[in-house]
Amino acid sequence: MIMEKIVYFESGGKHNTEDTLKLARERAIARGIKNVILASVTGFSAEKALEIFKDTNIKLTVVGLRGPPGSPFPGFPENLRRKLEQMGHNFCYATDVKYEFPEVLQDTLRRFCEGLKVCVEIVLVATEAGFIQPGEEVIAIGGTGGLGYEKGGGVDTAIIMEAIKSKDFLKLEPILGRKEERRKIKEIICKPR
Repeated sequence: MIMEKIVYFESGGKHNTEDTLKLARERAIARGIKNVILASVTGFSAEKALEIFKDTNIKLTVVGLRGPPGSPFPGFPENLRRKLEQMGHNFCYATDVKYEFPEVLQDTLRRFCEGLKVCVEIVLVATEAGFIQPGEEVIAIGGTGGLGYEKGGGVDTAIIMEAIKSKDFLKLEPILGRKEERRKIKEIICKPR
């Protein structure tokens, strides 16, 4: 039996960003996880992650969201993207990567919390982009609510997940008596209640 703690925040939102990143760092180091995938729309969470993950051997893959001109998603700051890449981290926009993520799956994950849906999605994006290899255990960090949400922005959800290509996520391959091999979401580190 393995016992790990799960942190439940009283509410979702930006005010949980630092705690979420610290919990993810702690679990990554304890579990020997070398890749952390992070959702960041404005760059706020990515800047905080650079501070919190410095002096570790953990590589960040930041997945941004870019909306059309005039949308509430202005895009990730170009100077921060360059800084991440110069430091050896990865960056991509989710809209630049082709991946499958059925609406019914998104809605199901939102029943746990918006951040869980975001975490799974960014792992699919990072794997499809070739930054992460299928089968690798990673930590994914996402948030609840977007810029239009009262407490939105930042991150408040972190999970450990096995990276997988999006077309394979819903496949339940027959594995002789080993159903645990089908599980892709391994642990919840933290999430809003």
